Amino acid sequence: MSRTARFVKNTLSTAVYQMTAMVMGFITPRLMILYYGSEVNGLIVSVTEFLTYFKMVEAGLAAAANVALYEPLAKRDYPAISGVVSAARGFYNTAGWLFLAITALFSIGYPFFVPVMDINGIQMSNLSVMLLVMAMGVSGALEFFTMSRFRVLLTADQHTYVVSLASMCSLLLSTTLLVVLPFLGQDVIVVRLAASLTILLRAMILNRYVKKHYAQVDMHAKPNKGALSKRWDALYVELTEVFQNGAGVILGTVITREPGVLSVYGVYHMVTVGLWGVLKMATTGIYSIFGNLLVSRNKGAFQKAYSDFECFYHMAVTILFGVAAVLIVPFVNLYTHGIEDVNYNVPVLGLLIIFEAVTMHCKIPLDLMISSSGKFREVKPHCVWQIATTVVVGAVLGLIGLQYGPAWSLCGIVIGVSAGNLVRTAMQLHFVPKEITGLSWKPSLIRIIRMFLTIAVIAAPCLILIDAPRRFFTWVMYAFMLVIYATGVAFASAWLFDREALKSLFARLMALINRFAQ
Repeated sequence: MSRTARFVKNTLSTAVYQMTAMVMGFITPRLMILYYGSEVNGLIVSVTEFLTYFKMVEAGLAAAANVALYEPLAKRDYPAISGVVSAARGFYNTAGWLFLAITALFSIGYPFFVPVMDINGIQMSNLSVMLLVMAMGVSGALEFFTMSRFRVLLTADQHTYVVSLASMCSLLLSTTLLVVLPFLGQDVIVVRLAASLTILLRAMILNRYVKKHYAQVDMHAKPNKGALSKRWDALYVELTEVFQNGAGVILGTVITREPGVLSVYGVYHMVTVGLWGVLKMATTGIYSIFGNLLVSRNKGAFQKAYSDFECFYHMAVTILFGVAAVLIVPFVNLYTHGIEDVNYNVPVLGLLIIFEAVTMHCKIPLDLMISSSGKFREVKPHCVWQIATTVVVGAVLGLIGLQYGPAWSLCGIVIGVSAGNLVRTAMQLHFVPKEITGLSWKPSLIRIIRMFLTIAVIAAPCLILIDAPRRFFTWVMYAFMLVIYATGVAFASAWLFDREALKSLFARLMALINRFAQ
């Protein structure tokens, strides 16, 4: 199967999965709020981010394993593949035990730091909060022990469609339990534990597929730990990414200690997470494709592919977040209609979260080049500066905002996260063109600036002139029309200022259509 065919297969399967995940992701928070209250939902949002941090005990392992597998997979050198996968299996098992230990300690301390009221206004006991945290942590531990090594192998070999389909089966079962069990009156601890255990279904599917299609790979071969030497360099990059994605919740938990306001942040952030899921459709398999191009040392094809991808990705970000800037607040108001224990109508926070998301996505093509090339050690200073900026600016503005209320504190924290993203982007704009792509940094900078300006052109008139929809049907109609409008503006901007890359994208699309039509 060609690279293009695999890319299409991976993209389509990921598209189905991400759309499913986005829909399911919108359903479950509202159910948690309705059945268990905003503070319990805020607790779940907060704990989820902390558990994501604890998963950093495996930081850098997946990225290092992928880089180590590109060349042996291209040559079908199964002894070498077995050595890398076996080493990864050992590291993941160790990481799983570390994750369990950290989660257990966290579950003991968290209840004393953040008091949580249930939907009846009664404070949850420390034991209940501890058991809820552990129930949520089960899925992370099972992922380490049962499926991570399979995911690494399939991702590196451009078979992510298998991971997507297995994940979708697990997600559908998990969401079914999250819908049915609260309706049956089950305790939130039972609900979250049942949802966590559904990851076993995903592990069973991946295990069966790998045993059938990779029979030559010995998971218990002599481990080649040296092949994963870049793990500790990749750790900095992955740690930074995870920290940035959860910085709003983590800093918000520490500074405000208000589960209710964290629920507000979680609902707004849920929208940008859903849009990130849509954008993942465009990046599925891209890492391994660029990794293979780098291994083949076809510099011309690599540079052209990167330029086209950067143009495409920034256009996609422009369209999605231009529309989201207009519709995020009306969506949240409709989504939380009838919920009165916390005020979810915070327009400034909604717009700032969109801005934060754009500052993160503007550097994704640059991040991709670093991951594909394995140049993790060289970008450690970028990571340090990004985290330092986020913590200092976010903490200072968060504490200042706290004087005016918890919601304003979150606004200050989000500005800090955005500042950290922009610092990292500036540093990578200098590094990636010089050390990896060999292209000029100016086209990338122009595309980023044009992306921000085009989003403003799309959103500003609509925010001023259009009344907020008051029904979901009207909201959907608005969204449909705005997507058409935003697409037209984005294409016009690309045609005026990035015509060659746009023509190349059209040529790639037509070649792809012709190939599948034959």
